[in-house]
Amino acid sequence: EQLDKFRLTPKHKVENLFLIQNSEKIVKKVQITHSHKAEMSTPSNITEARKFVKKLQLTQAECMQILTKARGTQTDLQIKEFKLVPHSYPNGFLGEYYDLYVLYNIAECGENENLTVRRELLTFQAFVKSIPQASMEPEKEAIFLKEATLYGTLLERLQKYSTASWSPRCFYTRNDLIVLEHLELADYRLSSNPDEYISEINLRKVLRGLATQHACCLALEQKENISLGDSCPLLQLEITVSPTVPWYTNGLQAILAVIQTQLSGESAELKAKIEARLPSTIESVYDMTNRSSKYRNVLCHRDIWRGNIFYRVNDDKAAALFVDYQTARYCPPAIDLIFALFMNLETTTRDAKEVEYLRFYYDCLQRNLIANGFAMTDIPISYGELLSSYEEFRPFGLLYRAIATTILKVPREFVT
Repeated sequence: EQLDKFRLTPKHKVENLFLIQNSEKIVKKVQITHSHKAEMSTPSNITEARKFVKKLQLTQAECMQILTKARGTQTDLQIKEFKLVPHSYPNGFLGEYYDLYVLYNIAECGENENLTVRRELLTFQAFVKSIPQASMEPEKEAIFLKEATLYGTLLERLQKYSTASWSPRCFYTRNDLIVLEHLELADYRLSSNPDEYISEINLRKVLRGLATQHACCLALEQKENISLGDSCPLLQLEITVSPTVPWYTNGLQAILAVIQTQLSGESAELKAKIEARLPSTIESVYDMTNRSSKYRNVLCHRDIWRGNIFYRVNDDKAAALFVDYQTARYCPPAIDLIFALFMNLETTTRDAKEVEYLRFYYDCLQRNLIANGFAMTDIPISYGELLSSYEEFRPFGLLYRAIATTILKVPREFVT
């Protein structure tokens, strides 16, 4: 109970190293080319841009591929110039962020070059996430490759069964970068006050997004007669909740130390009872985030906290969009719900509204599945199953929230 009262804040999220064995070197270096026939305005930090752009590079052919997919047309596009510029927040968790600017025009079929040159120049902008160029390590490369592959294959495939967006559009991936829809240009924003808990309106947006994502998975599996757990081995890769992950095991040690402090004034009988249960409880959590043989599994994001959630501006009914799929796994949907409610709500709020929010999520899930052709009697997950799995996995939520606190609240100056 004491651990559950810890205050979470994303201000000091720490980038940690993960231990993943047998990863291979994946980063490629690609020559960047520029046309100098037109000028393009870019953010003021041009000196910093020149320093970074030497590390992350795109070809004009790649930019054409990105632009063509973004526009969704085979029209004769002509790129005049393109630039990569560090994003306003250039460094993130296991990645560096850039803005891609492409200056182009559109030629009519059979139009001669002189007419094309005089056409209006248009600007396209995308968000680029790259593997950290300054500290390339096999563990980080393997994690980044997992996310790039998911964006370029599975997430796009799932969107075919979607009634609403729940992740940004992906225009291009490479082993060392991901090019995504620029969400801020589409009127999506992160929480304006990241130190506050999520409001009820925004929490419902999160639940709509999760219900849509999970329903897409169930629809794909039924319509294509496959299991994502079998067809997508990358979803077996665990990078957080594992006895081989230092930040998790270190966090456990911190939690155990806190528990000992909390128990110092208790009776010997109570202390012995709690200490006897702790090892089995901690050990059981490792299996909770794996593929279940008891409950139906779906693609779970597995990191639903404020820093990974975008909300549509002035649209209270829109689903939230999620980014950063490095931790994604194939497991019961209750795991995502536990992340959403435990990581983003104050304990008293969660206790008071938990059942209401679970019911809201399930109603959204049902509507999405019915829109995909499911009959009411054929919904693959019952509400009772959802409640049972949520209750069974509750220890995971309590433990992960406490461990995350030991990471998120570490002052930046303490991080090495």
